Amino acid sequence: MCLAIIAVMLYEIAARYFFNSPTAWAHEVTTMLYGTFCIIAGTYTHRYQGHVRSEALYHLFSRRGKAILDTLTGSLVLFVLIVFFMASVDFAADSWARGEMSSRSTWAPPLYPFKTVLPVAVGLITLQSAAHLIRDICVAFNLGCDACETRGSE
Repeated sequence: MCLAIIAVMLYEIAARYFFNSPTAWAHEVTTMLYGTFCIIAGTYTHRYQGHVRSEALYHLFSRRGKAILDTLTGSLVLFVLIVFFMASVDFAADSWARGEMSSRSTWAPPLYPFKTVLPVAVGLITLQSAAHLIRDICVAFNLGCDACETRGSE
């Protein structure tokens, strides 16, 4: 995705400054690609627990204490993600139903494929959050399942 953004920007720079012929589509394409990249990268980051968390007190807890805290916060996050997923599905479905086109440029590309990325990414991060929550519940309640051991080795 990053390479595609770079390629489009290089093309735009060459067209604008070397051939005095700027494109009508490059800015919008890079915006769509960057938005897609960011939402998918958030899911990847969540998989490896790379998001920022306040470590001031968290590191003082035992593994089980961390799992209990993560179970509480993970339950809330999962609820919010499910609500967001349902809203994003409606958002994308509405865009498909209207055949939504961009009004930001004369190029007017279709927006519905890019708006479909939102529920896909939210669905993926919801599944990843559910997996983390199950692992945290296993650790918090000493259930001794294989998922608990996987979490500890990540």
